[in-house]
Amino acid sequence: MAMIYDGKYIEAQKQLTKPDYVMFVPKQLEGESDNVHLYVVEHEKYGGLLAFWTQSTFEGTGNNHIVFAGSRDGGKTWSEPKFICGSRAVSREEGLGVAQASWGFPIVTLSGRIYLFYYREILGVKDNSRQLTGAFAAMYSDDCGENWSESVDIPQRKTSYDSDEFIQDNIVYELPMRGPDGRYLAGFTKYVSRRVDEAFRGGCRVYFYRFDNIDDDPEIEELKITTLPDDERGIHVYLPSGNIGRIEEPAWVILPDGRLFCSMRTNLGSVFYAVSSDGGVSWTQASPLRFDGGAPFTHPLSPCPIYDLRDGRYMQLYHNAFDPQKPYLPRDSVYCAIGYFEIDSPQPIKFKTEDCSLYMKLQKDADGFGTDIQLAIYGTMTHQNGKNILWYPDRKFFLLGKEIK
Repeated sequence: MAMIYDGKYIEAQKQLTKPDYVMFVPKQLEGESDNVHLYVVEHEKYGGLLAFWTQSTFEGTGNNHIVFAGSRDGGKTWSEPKFICGSRAVSREEGLGVAQASWGFPIVTLSGRIYLFYYREILGVKDNSRQLTGAFAAMYSDDCGENWSESVDIPQRKTSYDSDEFIQDNIVYELPMRGPDGRYLAGFTKYVSRRVDEAFRGGCRVYFYRFDNIDDDPEIEELKITTLPDDERGIHVYLPSGNIGRIEEPAWVILPDGRLFCSMRTNLGSVFYAVSSDGGVSWTQASPLRFDGGAPFTHPLSPCPIYDLRDGRYMQLYHNAFDPQKPYLPRDSVYCAIGYFEIDSPQPIKFKTEDCSLYMKLQKDADGFGTDIQLAIYGTMTHQNGKNILWYPDRKFFLLGKEIK
């Protein structure tokens, strides 16, 4: 395979966001130049960090596959990515005959077993898109990813927005975390099936998987997974017209009083949030996230993660801009707002405008490497050895890390 660019050019592009760590830099265009949905976990048995992500030539090519890499020195150096599952096709034509694996995320149990959950494409079955429609599948490893069990499809709760219990249109966004009761929760976006609503009038909604018995290391067929909230509508928003809007990609933290606080992207030009007092079983109506002066967090349909810095601070990332004609953009700048818990406030994390700053920015002439010029934070925060490190994809190409002071 031919190199995409010479080394000096790649090195200059890699430094645009001033990373402290470099996890992965593609060496070739075909098959590995799009890297997104990055999940990094600490693994005691491995002795460091393990990273899992979805890789392809570029988004929508048709060759999504799941890979992983490891680091035993706190993220300073990483092993070469290893293929787990999915399509290794190198062209759209070849990819039509190979099933993709997309948006794979790990859960590490108390014993150290790694379950890898992902969405498995079923050839010939397409609802919203090939890389979205599929079966919810899983496999596991008891030796830090060297060997994996057979993949097994998992039935899901069928809502009125789904046409089937096995084939749905869902994507988990942030790394699953343990909730207040110790059970893992994973937030996901549910896209309305076109078999249910051909015009897609229902938009998107947010739900959660709760993994009830995963620490018992059951076989995949014996996993008990509950879909929350315990209602039919999920977390949702309304457009000014009164129609259901789009709310997607939940990221959440646990507040000091045990409540869950969840940030989500919308097509309403702002970050929205919701709060749960019962571990995700029910949620408040989603509302615009605001600074203490009342101004909303302006933001497009792009990831807007919130992270607990474990010192009383919460870090909310957002783009601080919105183009209603191009609702997914702009994504060239990332702003950081620091918030603090306020127990009696309707919005229990308080953000002051003076605690907001530009965090990362790409120049207008930055190379997009086959995708938009974007800093879409499909990443993870780790806290190993007392360091808060944000692992993130830069232009869905480089995989990098930045320490949060």
